[in-house]
Amino acid sequence: MALTRLGYADVAVGQPIPFDILDANGRTLLSHGYVIPNQAQLERIVDRGSFFDAIEDEATADALAYEKASPFNLVADVAASYGTLFDGGFDELACAAIPGIVTQVQDFCERDADPALAAILLHRSDRYSLRHAFGAAIFSEILLRQMEVPAEARQHALAGALTMNIGMQDLQDSLYHQNTPLTSEQKQSIVLHPRKARAMLEAMGIGHAVWLEVVENHHELIDGSGYAARKRGQDLCTQSQVVSLADRYCAMVSERAYRAGSLPNVAAKDLLSRQAATIDPAIAAGFLKVVGIYPPGTVVKLANGEIAIVARRTLHPAQPVVRAIRARSGVRHAEPPKRLTSKPAYEIKEVLGAELAREIDPAQIWPPAQLDAADEGDAD
Repeated sequence: MALTRLGYADVAVGQPIPFDILDANGRTLLSHGYVIPNQAQLERIVDRGSFFDAIEDEATADALAYEKASPFNLVADVAASYGTLFDGGFDELACAAIPGIVTQVQDFCERDADPALAAILLHRSDRYSLRHAFGAAIFSEILLRQMEVPAEARQHALAGALTMNIGMQDLQDSLYHQNTPLTSEQKQSIVLHPRKARAMLEAMGIGHAVWLEVVENHHELIDGSGYAARKRGQDLCTQSQVVSLADRYCAMVSERAYRAGSLPNVAAKDLLSRQAATIDPAIAAGFLKVVGIYPPGTVVKLANGEIAIVARRTLHPAQPVVRAIRARSGVRHAEPPKRLTSKPAYEIKEVLGAELAREIDPAQIWPPAQLDAADEGDAD
């Protein structure tokens, strides 16, 4: 990609951007079609050192990129773009770029939801706070789509998920490493952060009700046991409830510096049994269909002794398609073969920790579209 330094002659206030605006590493800051609202923001975009790569046929370019790249890596690229927004703290420019990130999340979830779900378990970025919010957005998009919530309503829910913790991101990153009890000041910051985040967004000009409600209510629960206002079900929109569930699930399956994350099947069981009173039954049903017993990215042990990673969901939640990463002897497979867990030899016997997948290149589990299609008939 040959990047061109953005100048004042390339964009105009009040006009849609004719290309993506990128940082020096080629990561998207503002998406094609975004309208710059005023001269002050135009000056900030140009003066910070932004770039663009004009593509004559954007649809063709997108299709070629999808065919040539691992879908998991495409998800990781969007996550990196999202992370770039916070390099200088969350400000008006970062806030303006959130809808573009939402569009990209919806696009890759629509194209291929399996590697998107896998990213919740396997993708790692420098900041826990960012990968947590990004994973919650992925989860929310796929679950809301399963529940047939309209696209526009999903968009504002995802924007809420991506910005729900802007009032405590530094604290969230600090707590990732902390293995001592919370201080009274930390407890207060946690309780107040939803309202603080909403106030920050309103100060930046965000006025959409669903976006703001999701941010303010993402810790409220339908039985009234959440915080900070202890609202109940009738006061909580579907989007807020789904993002709340996504927030909890992603937190449970994510590791901390001092402990491993919960196994995904254990986290799901806990949410749908011990915490069942906090989840609307319709949302719980959607959760089961989306996540299932073994969501993509889950590391499992097969009946033949192989270690594998769940690659694809099937209509049977207990029989996903997996790719074996280690033989029974412990030797790593150079090219992870597909296994059909519906066959007795490859039945799933145990769920293992995600750390066993750390050395694996996700592109081997979710190869580019044309390569994945080429070996569809090769599963044993």
